[in-house]
Amino acid sequence: MNRLVVTGYASLDFAVGLDGHALGDTTTLIAARDPLAWPRAGGCPTYISGAAVRAGQQAIPVMWVGKGPEGEGFVAKLEAQGIGTGGIGIVDSPRSPTALLVYQSDGSCMCLYDPALGRAETLSQEQKDLIASASHLCVSVGPHQLMDEIVALCPAQARLYWAVKNDPDAFPPDLRRQLAKRADVIFHSASERSLIGETGAVLVETRGSECVIVTAAGQAQELRVEPIEITDTTGAGDSFAGGYIAAEMTGADPVTAARAGIKAAAALLADRKRRHSS
Repeated sequence: MNRLVVTGYASLDFAVGLDGHALGDTTTLIAARDPLAWPRAGGCPTYISGAAVRAGQQAIPVMWVGKGPEGEGFVAKLEAQGIGTGGIGIVDSPRSPTALLVYQSDGSCMCLYDPALGRAETLSQEQKDLIASASHLCVSVGPHQLMDEIVALCPAQARLYWAVKNDPDAFPPDLRRQLAKRADVIFHSASERSLIGETGAVLVETRGSECVIVTAAGQAQELRVEPIEITDTTGAGDSFAGGYIAAEMTGADPVTAARAGIKAAAALLADRKRRHSS
């Protein structure tokens, strides 16, 4: 049975657009926020899994939240999207990971992140079993103390995806080398290519609204992306990865899978823009 498992951090995201630029000791008005997603469920595994589920595949994130209303609310938001929640670990903390995403009028974004859990995340037996039985496993940025164990649990026959993040805490050099050697597909931005080193994996480089470059067997192909005018692009790259993986789960080749990823990212942004405009 095909099943995608995605590991990494959870986050409750509060995203706002300002009518100016935030400065100390001043008040800046919020020009836009989505009342239907206040907060919204974020984190790489949420977006990757969500895109795969919308494409008709089974996907379960392995993440961690705290006890109480914040964690319960996060789980409920995943359930509302049809995302499996059996891999959500509960940490004895009243807080859950939270991010404030402040999009300023000059196009920049200020991200304030509360990891909340104090590195208390552990892998439960259920989470270990999910990883060890996955047909497709995607490793995204997550608790540093668990990363080696997660990779070690990956079945030899599973297809492994690495969603690169320039986070030395989660991805120290030794782990990066291990992932570069083991991964079948690696998602990265142009600035993150140097973190990968030598690899035989399919490389999928996302360049925002410009293009996607797929390099397989030494051959690179550039795919056009149709720009969508929206400031809040958080989750687009991860939605791309989820759409790509979902297509590969049906047997698609890398270029066809990348086209599916582009479609998944566009769908996320178009829906967000539509809500902000209503």
